Amino acid sequence: MENNLYTLLLRAKENDERAVAELLGRFEPKIKKLSATLPPWEREDLEQELRIQLIHSIEKFNLSYCVKEQ
Repeated sequence: MENNLYTLLLRAKENDERAVAELLGRFEPKIKKLSATLPPWEREDLEQELRIQLIHSIEKFNLSYCVKEQ
């Protein structure tokens, strides 16, 4: 199964937990980088909030604005 970002978004919007998990995994390095400058006791909270916001963004994302290239 193809796992490009568009396909993962489609699957995640259909409540595919594996697709959501893979999207979170793909963005994990960015999440870690954003939290790296914080003290350790704040890092975990920020990372969790960023993951929650990413899930909310997936839910709200309007795929009709995407153009799938052939």
